Amino acid sequence: MSNLVAIAQLKPGMVILSITQQNGPVKIRKSGLVTSDAMVQGLMEMGVQEVEIDPEQTVEIAPTTQHRTQTQALLRGDRDTNAQIDNTLSEQFNRSLFLPTVQGLPSVWKRYGKDAAVYAVLIVGGLCIGYTIATSSQWLRAFEPIPATRIVQTTPPSVAPNPTTSVAQLPPEQTLSPEVSTQASLPVEQNEATTEALQQVVSSSAQDEGRIINTQDEDDVQVSPELLARFNAAIEALDTPSTSEPQTQAPEVNVHNELPRVDQLPVRLMTRLPTMNFSAHMYASRPSDRWVRVNGAQAVEGDWIDGKVQIVNIEAQKVVLSFENTLFTMAALTDW
Repeated sequence: MSNLVAIAQLKPGMVILSITQQNGPVKIRKSGLVTSDAMVQGLMEMGVQEVEIDPEQTVEIAPTTQHRTQTQALLRGDRDTNAQIDNTLSEQFNRSLFLPTVQGLPSVWKRYGKDAAVYAVLIVGGLCIGYTIATSSQWLRAFEPIPATRIVQTTPPSVAPNPTTSVAQLPPEQTLSPEVSTQASLPVEQNEATTEALQQVVSSSAQDEGRIINTQDEDDVQVSPELLARFNAAIEALDTPSTSEPQTQAPEVNVHNELPRVDQLPVRLMTRLPTMNFSAHMYASRPSDRWVRVNGAQAVEGDWIDGKVQIVNIEAQKVVLSFENTLFTMAALTDW
């Protein structure tokens, strides 16, 4: 007599007659004895949902016994009595090395107390830093040295200048009349008396209050008319440009751009020109320093080449030559 059993209720030892319900496009045909739980798991993974079994053929499968060698038993600790006792008593048997033990776990008070202490230190430190930054100007001001105070007293320029100095400083062209000089010499005695009285007042006030820094210079500076006249003459001599220096004239440079080249001469002249090989060309602003090397010999302006061609002018890029009263040019360092 057959019986329909769900795949979840299938046990090792049952005999499968057929598969009645499954998922998937491939139809699975399985029949026979279920030998292990792994076989049941494999049928579930293949999509089998319901099977037909025969209860009368169900058997009991004996557990598989695996014989261990002495070496395996020694490695597994089957013969170590101390290890067996520790396995039953220790709480750390088969425990992961990365997990803390029960004895190593901190208490509640220790955990929350540590967090509270850290927060308190952060708050107090932040307040201290903020207060220090806010009052930094006062701290810096305390270390600055105190400047020494000193009393300064200045006297007003109430004393009139000495008229004799102003008269002496005038140029010799401007002379004063006798009437003006006598009128200017009258208040001199009054000014001297006023100056002496003011000096006595200033000296007494300086001894009582402090030291006078800005004092009036009473030294009379007198300049003689002769010295002033010499000084003015020297300034006029410096202002006027000197025309006595000889003006050097730059040497004239003649540039002959309208003369024909040697290849533009008539045929009757080109056929009679001698051989000319210019191997060096020296041009300078002064005509005496100009020279060329032609046919292995050094020549200057006015020299003759083979007694037929005369060097008229040596320019920067060419040489002006004359042949049978005909002027022509040749480029520097060329041959003919």
